[in-house]
Amino acid sequence: MTDRSSPLTVLIVDDHELVRLGVRHVLGERARFVEASSLRQALEAVAASSFDLILLDLSLGDEFSLTALPRLREAAPNARIVVLTSLAEDLYAERALRAGADGYVMKSALGNNLLQAVDTVLAGQVYVSAELGSAMLRRMTGRPGGDSRPELSARETEVLRLIASGKSTREIAEALNRSVKTIETHKQALKTKLGADSPSKLVRLAVSWFGETA
Repeated sequence: MTDRSSPLTVLIVDDHELVRLGVRHVLGERARFVEASSLRQALEAVAASSFDLILLDLSLGDEFSLTALPRLREAAPNARIVVLTSLAEDLYAERALRAGADGYVMKSALGNNLLQAVDTVLAGQVYVSAELGSAMLRRMTGRPGGDSRPELSARETEVLRLIASGKSTREIAEALNRSVKTIETHKQALKTKLGADSPSKLVRLAVSWFGETA
């Protein structure tokens, strides 16, 4: 990690204590840490203090923090935000970057990749894996091998994730604090974008998108 004259101030937002301990171990003594296990705690922390770096899990218990990223970005405009999560990079990384993140790291590659990501974003650059970076460039240039998945909004992605987890329309509405009618509208949009001609096919497609990460 880049040498600094003063400790790096880091907010770790993760609901698993072992992950928070792992981050502390990787970043070591060059950082001062504040921990949060929910979005509410994270927003309270950034309101009370300034941070150089925020490490954010996208899945915080029942919370899905992708849709809250713009709010966190607005509350901490000078912080670098790195998503540190087990949710698949090819499904979420670009959406996270558009929502305000500066980097995306899979928890399965926590060690050296996290150090590289921290140095990269503190230097004002964006960090993703080499594989995703190549796929993004192929897609931008129209070359074979780019992602052919349809573009979904953050809310549609969240609804699709909950469909994959087996939740009903009413349960999704309750989880997202939205009306059943609104969720039905999202599901209809998903059917159109994904080419699903029945509710059962939409479920199968949702599971294929998210698999065990849902």
